Amino acid sequence: MAQRQKTRQQRDNLVWAAAKLFRRQGYSGTGLRDILAASGAARGSLYHYFPGGKEQIGAAAVNAAGGLVTETFVELARQADGPADFLHRYSDLLVRWLEASKFRDGCPITTTLLETTPESAAISAAGRAVFADWRGVMADMLRRDGWPASRVPATATAIIAGLEGALLMARVQGSARPIHDTAQALCDLLETNQSRQTRA
Repeated sequence: MAQRQKTRQQRDNLVWAAAKLFRRQGYSGTGLRDILAASGAARGSLYHYFPGGKEQIGAAAVNAAGGLVTETFVELARQADGPADFLHRYSDLLVRWLEASKFRDGCPITTTLLETTPESAAISAAGRAVFADWRGVMADMLRRDGWPASRVPATATAIIAGLEGALLMARVQGSARPIHDTAQALCDLLETNQSRQTRA
């Protein structure tokens, strides 16, 4: 059991080191040596866990980092009093995270996906799965709030797209304003449409 845990830890160290490096300096700007140095793993262990090399690590990093965001979404959606409250909670979290990193960190998977898709089938598939999970959390939250079923998929996508775009703009501008503005605009739209639905 101890050996199994050690093996799992070594693999996880490689994945999370890769995810952090990809996010900050890009997929193409990160070499296997960088990942090994950041993880503290031996060179042989990298090819043992990832015989497919950098592409396989990239897919694993997208899955892991995207999964962490999914968990955050699920927990905030559980705590929130509806979609608007969720957006306020999550935008506050994003701002704290960005400011702590001095705007060096953005979405943990976007940089990798932008550089590798659609050329890498493995990384593209990982990205599609992550975005599907994110949309699923948003859709569940909207349905619980009484959102019209026919509008749930598009609205869930709009929320994710808005947040992703806001993160990019915030990094470029070095300001949290795009996140606050986007969250407020989405909240206004959600609340306005919900009010119309209630009156109807």
